[in-house]
Amino acid sequence: MSFLEHLDELRRAIGRAGIVAIILIAVAWFFSDRLLDALIGHLLHGERALALTPGEAFSTRMQVALWSGGLVAVPYVLLEAWWFVAPGLKKTERHFAIPWMMASALLLYSGVIFALELLLPAMVGMLRSFATAQMEARVSVSSLLDFSVKLAAGCGLLFQMPLVLCLAAWFGLVSPRILARRWRHAIFFIALGAAVITPGDGPSMLILAAPLIVLYFLSVFLSWILWRVRGRRADEPTIWG
Repeated sequence: MSFLEHLDELRRAIGRAGIVAIILIAVAWFFSDRLLDALIGHLLHGERALALTPGEAFSTRMQVALWSGGLVAVPYVLLEAWWFVAPGLKKTERHFAIPWMMASALLLYSGVIFALELLLPAMVGMLRSFATAQMEARVSVSSLLDFSVKLAAGCGLLFQMPLVLCLAAWFGLVSPRILARRWRHAIFFIALGAAVITPGDGPSMLILAAPLIVLYFLSVFLSWILWRVRGRRADEPTIWG
């Protein structure tokens, strides 16, 4: 295919992915009230959130539809990306790409679920506990949703760490030996990332950092396996040592 034909195929792939995403967002709109009520009830333990402006309820439901529909559309977007790049890959590369794409989607959903089920309830409850006797800890629905989306997206991205490390080991950018030796540095940067994603308090940092540390050591183990599959020596030099 010529360059213009590739661009045309890319345009069609983006168009198909956009149509599917719009359909899923439209479907999510019909469930946005129940999804939003479930999120508020889960995080505020039965209390109600406030809609402070006339259009806040509508805009918040629209955001719920956009984010939930877009999240459901991720596998199809990855599938379109696969259909676009697959003709240019070798057979071995195709077998290599499919598991990595599936792992990326699984890690993304795992991070979002972890944030919604564990991290967000703990953080919202802890932050609201700082209210004084003369302060009523009420929450606007838009601020609650924005806080939830940012934290869930951050967790979804941070949970991609095993995929990044294993890819680096697969392509010989870093060895498992280096990853194992630098575990103290890894824990420091994980704690730093957890402090950036969370407000920086101890409990929420620990809740987020604990699974990331487990994922790091799991990444080291998986990278050893991939290193052996590639037939590399344990002391083989890499770009980063």
